Amino acid sequence: MARDNFTKTVIEKLKARVAHRCSNPDCRVPTSAPSADNKVNNIGVAAHIHAASSGGPRYDKLMTVAERKSIDNAIWLCANCSINIDRDVKKYTDIFLKEWKVKAEDTASSELGKKLPSNNETIDTVTAALTGLPKNPLMNAISNVHQATEKAFEFIDPRFLVKTAHNDGLTSIRVYAKEDVSLKLNIRDENFKEYLEKYQQLIEHGEDIVMESEAITIEGSKLFDEIINHNDGTLSIRTEKKQARQKLWLLEKETGVVETFDDVLGTINFGTRSFTFNGATFNEIFSLSYRKNLVDRHNEVYLTMHFCFDQWEGVSLTRLPYFDKVLSLISKMAQGWEIYTSLEVMGTKIFSSQGMKLNKLDYILCTNTLLHYIEHCKIISIALRQEIHFTYDVAFTADEHQNIAEIIEIIEGGQVYDESNVSNLTCSLLVDDKCKNVKMLIESTESTSIQWVEKVGEKVSLFGHAVTLPVKKISLDPVIPKIHGKVDELKSGDAIKIEWVPQKGFKCIVSYKT
Repeated sequence: MARDNFTKTVIEKLKARVAHRCSNPDCRVPTSAPSADNKVNNIGVAAHIHAASSGGPRYDKLMTVAERKSIDNAIWLCANCSINIDRDVKKYTDIFLKEWKVKAEDTASSELGKKLPSNNETIDTVTAALTGLPKNPLMNAISNVHQATEKAFEFIDPRFLVKTAHNDGLTSIRVYAKEDVSLKLNIRDENFKEYLEKYQQLIEHGEDIVMESEAITIEGSKLFDEIINHNDGTLSIRTEKKQARQKLWLLEKETGVVETFDDVLGTINFGTRSFTFNGATFNEIFSLSYRKNLVDRHNEVYLTMHFCFDQWEGVSLTRLPYFDKVLSLISKMAQGWEIYTSLEVMGTKIFSSQGMKLNKLDYILCTNTLLHYIEHCKIISIALRQEIHFTYDVAFTADEHQNIAEIIEIIEGGQVYDESNVSNLTCSLLVDDKCKNVKMLIESTESTSIQWVEKVGEKVSLFGHAVTLPVKKISLDPVIPKIHGKVDELKSGDAIKIEWVPQKGFKCIVSYKT
């Protein structure tokens, strides 16, 4: 029977699309090189994914002749790999080979125009491994190590996809099944009760199972024997989680004013008795999680909020990311605005909460106090042109916070008091030669203004940063002086008490001297 062979044009295009390399991702050897007399030595083969004739490997009788001869039915391989795929058709299915082909073409595209490693670079890599001191910078070293590790694990059992990561001294290995795989899970007797309890939580509430690896062995794959059975650590069996979006808005009931906030993006996992949402917004500064009982007739929700200010550490108060949004959210909660949420999965609303007030929660009130303290310190920082950096390790008393709030009042326009807000406006006056200054005050019958100016500005500590404030001045206008004491007995150098009596339209203004 005639074979439906590829044309020369198809073959040339096929091998060029993979840069003349074998399409087996674990092989990728070059398939052409120069030989004597300006000829080419070729070990590549344009192999058929579905056989060229009846009875061949993976033959598909429904294909037309044109389809069998097309480049879509071709894969470029070295001679060895082309023989291997035809000897084991159960392993090397048409889907498997098409994945090879796509991956090979993607790799060729990513490598286009990039320099391949030279022998010197190989030597440098070995040098780095042996000495810990690379001869040349290897910018992709960490990524390469992870990819090599993942491939090594996948080689042990190709039925699984493996992903590795390393963070803060801990290595995590995630394993995903590419197909249905039967495994046997063995639990140590002393941990069996713990596992049953966690398994029940998995089924009923979708919670992940986390166990010490020494409590579990897994049979049915050498991969798990390599990863779990010979290493200390923890094993997590995770439920499937769906991407979810939590809408969030606040309502002031009396005025009807509504303020919406950024969507809280996260995941949702279901059990038979409840589902759980976990998400974050404001670059993970604000996180929100709750569990909704599916069998609860009272529609109760257990809500947890958390603000994480770690990313603010050491940042100038004038450049704290998302500060204004966080301040607006928490201050409105503290003021008694009602919070509403609506949970969406793939655009479909599956749950919404009624208005809740959180203004009696200590966590909300304490966080609100901290944020307003930051806001006040920020205003002082801008006014005095002094950079102050945030640190979460800060402590302040109620009196210190009140003092800073009063400083803000002065900065933002001065503290202004009328006659009803002040009392006992007195000062001491040193008598000059022949009591001239005292006599001048006694003879004064018209109202006047008077101003005091501090000699030295007040010092305050803001987030551990010592700040000296401008000198404070106090202005009284209009006032009339009133002498207290026996004027006739005064002599130079004595002190006498002067009272400043407020007149109509009186104002006492406290401000900073600029």
